[in-house]
Amino acid sequence: MAIVEVRIDDRLIHGQVSNLWVPSLSVERLLIVDDEIVHDEDRKAALKFGCPPQCKLSVFDSQKAADKLSRRIDEGIRVMIVTVGPVPLVRMAEAGYQVPRVTVGNMSRRNDTKPAAKTAYVNAQEVAAFQKLIARGVDVAFQPTPSSRREDFSAALDHIAEGS
Repeated sequence: MAIVEVRIDDRLIHGQVSNLWVPSLSVERLLIVDDEIVHDEDRKAALKFGCPPQCKLSVFDSQKAADKLSRRIDEGIRVMIVTVGPVPLVRMAEAGYQVPRVTVGNMSRRNDTKPAAKTAYVNAQEVAAFQKLIARGVDVAFQPTPSSRREDFSAALDHIAEGS
């Protein structure tokens, strides 16, 4: 299996993923890693409906994703992992499967968040999770679309963590 992208985008499957990322990376399987959605049949059905026709869709919790990815279940298939935030990726790493890099896209503004990039707002738990990934050597960058420039995300996180 070739993990061609690991993307954080709280919209999961939507226009940018379906119409820009999937074709530009020739993605064959979208893997949603989420510990809540895996138990929500309505949300899974909506994700299946929105999945591009050229892709298969899998929805796993962090533990199952780490297990299956470690066992290379989709050898030879181009896979894009999508999560709503960094916490599932930390849980995957703690369960034995660490991704080498993460691309941050949209993380909507919520009551307890601060801006980290143009369309990425993070709360304290997410800052801590990103910092854990970075400490593990994961390259974390902000990139809204495949044609956008990849921007380092760690400086913005450090700025937020310092309380500035």
